[in-house]
Order: sequence, then structure tokens, then C-alpha cells
Amino acid sequence: MLFRLLTFFLLIACFGSGCAWGLTLGFVPRANAVLVNDQQVRSLQEYLEARLEEPVDLQIFADGEKLREWISRHRQIDLAVFPEAVFSASPAGEVLPLCQLRRLADEGSGEVDHLVARQGLGAESLERLRLLPGVLGVDESGLAGRSDAPAAPAEATPAVETQPGAGPEPTPEVSGQPAPTAPPQSSIPALPGEGLKDLGEFSPVSLEADQLDFDQANNLYRAAGQVRLRKGGVTLTSDSVTWDDASGVATAEGNVLITEPSGTMEGERVAINLGEDRGRVINGRILLRENNFHIAGAEIEKLGEQTYQVKDGSFTTCDGETPSWKFGAGRLDVTLGEYAKARHVVFYLHELPVFYLPYLIYPVKTERESGLLMPRYGYSDNRGLQLSLAYYQVIDRNMDATFYLDYLSELGVGTGLEYRYIFGEDTAGEATAYHVAGTSGEDDRYALNWNHSGLLPGRVRMAADVEYVSSRDYFEDFGEVSGEYNKDKAQSVLYLSRNWDKSHLGGQLKYTKDLEGDNDLTLQRLPEVRFNLLRQRIADSPLFYEVENSYTYFWRQGGVKGQRLSVRPALAAVFQPGGMLGIEPEIGYRQRFYTTSHDGPGEEQEGIFDFTTRISTQLERIYNRPGKRIEKIRHSLVPEVVYSYIPDEDQSHLPQFDAEDGIGPDNSIEYALTNRFTARLEPENGEFAYHEFLYLRLSQEYDIGESRRDVLDPSDQRRPFSDLRTELILRPTRWSYLDLDSSYDIFYARDGFSAFNLGGGIQDGAGNGLSLDYRYARDAQEYFAGAVDTSWLKPVYLNYQHRYDFTDSKTLEQVLNLEYRAQCWSLFLTLRDRLDDQEYLVSFALSGLGRVAKLGGSLGTTAD
Repeated sequence: MLFRLLTFFLLIACFGSGCAWGLTLGFVPRANAVLVNDQQVRSLQEYLEARLEEPVDLQIFADGEKLREWISRHRQIDLAVFPEAVFSASPAGEVLPLCQLRRLADEGSGEVDHLVARQGLGAESLERLRLLPGVLGVDESGLAGRSDAPAAPAEATPAVETQPGAGPEPTPEVSGQPAPTAPPQSSIPALPGEGLKDLGEFSPVSLEADQLDFDQANNLYRAAGQVRLRKGGVTLTSDSVTWDDASGVATAEGNVLITEPSGTMEGERVAINLGEDRGRVINGRILLRENNFHIAGAEIEKLGEQTYQVKDGSFTTCDGETPSWKFGAGRLDVTLGEYAKARHVVFYLHELPVFYLPYLIYPVKTERESGLLMPRYGYSDNRGLQLSLAYYQVIDRNMDATFYLDYLSELGVGTGLEYRYIFGEDTAGEATAYHVAGTSGEDDRYALNWNHSGLLPGRVRMAADVEYVSSRDYFEDFGEVSGEYNKDKAQSVLYLSRNWDKSHLGGQLKYTKDLEGDNDLTLQRLPEVRFNLLRQRIADSPLFYEVENSYTYFWRQGGVKGQRLSVRPALAAVFQPGGMLGIEPEIGYRQRFYTTSHDGPGEEQEGIFDFTTRISTQLERIYNRPGKRIEKIRHSLVPEVVYSYIPDEDQSHLPQFDAEDGIGPDNSIEYALTNRFTARLEPENGEFAYHEFLYLRLSQEYDIGESRRDVLDPSDQRRPFSDLRTELILRPTRWSYLDLDSSYDIFYARDGFSAFNLGGGIQDGAGNGLSLDYRYARDAQEYFAGAVDTSWLKPVYLNYQHRYDFTDSKTLEQVLNLEYRAQCWSLFLTLRDRLDDQEYLVSFALSGLGRVAKLGGSLGTTAD
């Protein structure tokens, strides 16, 4: 089975790999954005097209967090304009900052947006973008370049410019300061040099030094004392330089430093061919900025634009003279955008050797890269000692897969596959397959999971939530969060739907596996189809009609099986007497037709009327509240009364598949009062926005049928009034919330609340937060769950979760997640204690190498 699944996923991968992708700029229209009109956005788009020398498409997003997800996680966006809040919330290294966007009129004190690039953007495009000015100013008509580059030095230094290979002695040009550069005639700033790529091109070389001599016989320049050689985007500084103009070879000694957009190179002695982009560094160090990759060695040879060979060297992604970790090797081969490969490798923590590897491959790029993930170690009462390994495979820009291999001393060896894909903003999914080959005395365990949402041809939407496990033991053994390890059912749903202007067609296959009882008696819906004509007005009258239709085939291995066709036409009206009240009566008739198996009632049918009338009105008042952000608050008050009636009909002759087969009588009145408070937010520029910060609804029912019920037992009493229900949603800020849903007995001598559900939380956007959840149902449950996150102990980050059952007075679960986050590595520790299992997990992550964050068999969201 697993082999077939692997084959299926790989076929999908091969099918999707031929998709073509273009360079895309993501943008969020906002009232207080720097770019506030279409002309300014188009100006930025044209500016980038000129910089990159290729088309740039524009994609609009509803909010900044969605845009952040699509550039950093899905990598479907190449460039993006981040609002300041989104940019500040992005972890270091998640995206590549390029420059700031400011309004020219603000003089550096107003709104700021950030132009960023996704990690792993093509090297050629990235080199051009890295040379953008530090700040791009925006005026009413569009984009105007403004560079934050430092001013030219005041001291006079001799300067000479020439073309490589020019032959006879050039005429040096000596000046106290470099000549000013004339501004470009276009509104788009001219492109500067492109870094090391310039070395092999025909472009001028500038040489500055305290002393400069020219050997005409050998066509050599000799410079000494604060030497600076420039060519395109490359600058070389050292104590002395000898430059052969004919061959293009420069030899530098003493404090040599080569700087270019993608990184730096330094050493005691450097010999580099400016025409062939080849060279050698003695006792040198190289920094590649894109992924903060440091290379050091006794001898570093540059074999091409992207290739290095290192002798007696080391590499790391940590800063500092003594990095937190590094790999050392006698020989190291590095290809930018691909891998660093080494033999006979020693891993160091600081300067302490820790372990030896005969061979190592390490990715040298920030784009998603195939390779082994850092392992995870741990112990669990259920699983025993465990070692989790994973291999990550990039299939295409929009697809990847992870292969899992887990050793579990109490269960066996687990193998699994996780496949993820995304095709545009509307189609995405994830599939998982996992199998455990049980040790002696243990059964095999397996699970399948598929989540999908997307559009098919013909505007048909397809959604899938498929989950199948071998037994309940699977969830108990591999579930990592509440709601997963205590599941008693596995449910699979495949849904198709199609909308038209006035109608909707939807169908689903729903299969449920009972993990506790007799699954042969579990009722399945294979299939269930619904076709609804949506409410439509009859001519110009106040009357409306709608029709609900459904067909369901109920199947199970044992017991009654059958089919049900349900049709409910309804007629409604809307009246607004005096323009104040809204009166909406509706009458419907539900007709049900049945056909069952031989052990059921056979063919049956039953029809039943239902009638409702809603009476409501809406009162509003606007309060002026002059403030920095909030100018007005609207209070909306909606009282409403709903009368419902369903006659008492005998339906005992019908098969009982679900609640629709036994529709109970109803003769009741519900009355409610709803309050809404909405603030109008006034930005400095652009359009205003609305924020509903308080919703409060009080409601109760009066059962007319109950009030007329005959009472034969004196101890019994009529209870026509329901509990008072309170629904509260409070959102005072974007960082806090409070939700309440409660029912309270106010008429009868009972214990106050019959239900009380309260949830709340607060966070500061910097990694600190608190969430609480309390649930109470009379004679059923009383439960509490809480979670705390804190970054106050940086570089230690903590997450603590606690669940407690007041009914049985016991702790259900405690989880502590700890991360020690250094500049180039992280240590993760998880301690989990629940009723039937205790677990300890440890994992590491090095910058550039991901980690195994969960067992391959975990189907739900993990706490890690």
C-alpha cells in the first residue's frame, strides 16, 4: 500500500513540475501605506522591471500576514512590500530586506514600508536588487530614487582609470575628489555594477593609493598605502597592490579585503584574475551574505564565479572569531547555490571537537534545499526510546516531500511520507502515509491522511479531509496534542460543490470509522447530495421562495440500510411597516421519501409543516470621540422576537437514521437583544476602516407547549422559560480577545449556570502571550486549559500548556516546550506529561539545516 501511495504522489509531482512561474511582486493596499494609489504602485513595478531587466507581475493580498506567508512559506511571491508591523514581526533571515519606502514629504519621520525579497531568489536578480538605494522616496506622482550611501572621503588621493588590456600607457587622471556623477535622465536610477560578474566584463578600473607607480616595460601598476581598487560593484582594499593591466591579474598583500554585494573576502595575500574571475587567498576568510555562510582556510582557491576550494579549512553560519559551531575539514569544495562537500570532517562546539564524520554535504543556499534534517531524540512510555530521522526533498517550487524513518523501541520501525503541494492561491493540499512494522508481540500500525482544497475545471470546488488509521491505538501512540491522542473516531470526507447565481449543488462522501465500538453498525453517508434554490423574490412583490433538496444513501455493514430523499419548498415574505420594523414570516413543508433494506420498514414517506415569524428593528447612535485613531463609535441595538411552530406528528413508522427522521414538535417564542459597538479608525492618509470591538447578545426562549403541559405529579412543574443565554465577543485591541457563551437559570431553583464557556488571550507581538479556556456543562464536564508563551528570557523561549479536569480533580496534561535560540543554532526540549504517557524529546537545528519537528506518524498539529 505504501509503495502505491509513493508512486501516486510522485506522479502528481511529475505532473506539476512543468508549471511555469514568473517573477511576482506582492502588495497589500492599505489606507496608511506609503504607496496609496495605482500610479505609485505601477511606478514601483516599472522601476523593478528596469532593475531586473525582466517583467514583474503584481499580485494583491488582503492583509500583510497573508502576504508574509506566501513569500516566506509558500515562496509563490518573489518580492513584496511589507508594512512596518509585518516587517518587524518577521524573524531575522525569513526574508531578505532590500530597501525602505518613504514618502518624500515625511523627511524620514512618517510611515515606512519595506521592500523585501524571498529567500532563494535567483542570484542574478538578487545581485541587482542588493544594489538598490537604502531608501526609495515616493512622491505624489510616483517613485524617486534616494540613496543613503556615505559621502565621498574628504582627503585627496591619486586616482587613475583605464580599460583592462588597453595596451599603451594610459594618461592618469588625478583629482582631489572623485568627479560627481551626472544624474540619469530617466526617473529610474541607473544600475550600478553587479558584483563579481563585472570582473569578466569590459568596464573601467579605478585605482587609488597614497603611492602609485607604473612600470611601462612590464605594463604593471604598483600601489602602496591605503590602496583601493574598484571595478563595477567590486572593491579591493589592502596595504599594497600590484596590477597587471595586460593579464588583468591583481596581487594584494597586507590586510586584504574584497567587498562585493554578495559578500566579502579577506586574507594575508590575494591573487585574483579580474578577467577570468579566478583567484587564490592565503590564510583567508570568506563571508557569503545571503545565508551568512563563513569559510576560512589556510588556502582558498576561487575556481569560478560560484565555486571555491578550501584547504585546511572550516565553515559555519555563525558570526564571531570563535563561532558557536563549525565543521573543519582537510579539504572543502563549495559551490554557491548548491552544496559544501567535505571528507574527514570534525564538528566543533566553539573550539572543542565533538564528533567525526567521514563525509558531509551541507546546503549553501537559503532556498528550500533537499537533504537530511537534524534528528530528534526522545523517550516515551508508549513508544520507548525513539530516534526520528527525516529526509526533505524539493520537487518543485510549489511542491515538496518529507520521508520519515523512526526507530521506536516499544513499537518497531516506522516509515512515512508527507507530500505538500500548492497550485495558485486557490488550490493546496497535504498528504501523509505512515506505517509501523511492529516488533514481536506488537501489531503493525498504519495511517493515511489527506487534506485538500481547490478548484477543478468548470468552477467546481473540491475539498478533502481524509483520515484513516488501523486502530485507536494509533492515535494513543502517536497523537501529540489534545483532540488527537484521545480520538475515538476517524472520519473521512470528500466534498464537491458548484455555485450558480441562484442555486447551489454540493455532494459528499463521508466515511466514519468507530475506534471503540462495533464499526459494522456505524452509519455511513455514501453519498449525500444537496441541491438548493436560493431565496428569490417573486416579481416585485414582498414574497420570496426557496427550495431545499437532499438525497442521502445510508450504508453500514450490519443493520438497516436505506435511502432518503428530502424536499422542502418554502415561501417567505419581508414587510417593513413604517420603515421601522422588519417582519419576516416563513412557511415550509418538508416531504421525506424512504427506501430501506429488507430488515427495515421498506418504502415510507412523511410530510410536516413548519412556520416561523421574525420581528426585529435596529436602533443606532453615533458617539463622537476625538482621538488619535478613533474619531467615532457606533452603537447598534437590535431587539428581535422569533416565533416557531412545528406540529406534533407521529413519525414512529419512519426509519431512524439521524435527527431529520424524527422532527420534534415546537411551539415557542425566542426573544433576544443584540448590542454591537464599532469604532471607525481614522488613518492619517487614505480611507478609514471599521473595527467591531464588542458584541453582546442576550436571548431566552418561552416554550408555549411546555406551559400548557398537564402536570400529574405534584413534584413536577412546568418549566416554560429556558436559561438566559449570554454571548459576548470582546476585541479591545488586535492583541487581545475575550469570548463568552453561557446559559444561566434565572427562574427555577437550580444551580445557576447550566453552561459556561469562556476563552481569552493576550499577546504583545514579540513572543509573549497568554491564553485561557474554561468549559462547564452541568452534570457533564468542567474543564480548564491554559497556555503561556514568553520571550522575556531571551535567548530562552518558553511555552507551557496545562489541562485540568475539575470533574475528576486531576491534571490531564502538562507540556513544556523550551527553545534556546542562538545566532546560528537552536536547541529544542519538550517535556510532555499526560495520564497514560510521559515523553521527553530533544532536537537541534543548525542555520541552514532544518530539524525533525514531529514523528512521521503525527497526523495532527504538534505542539512543537
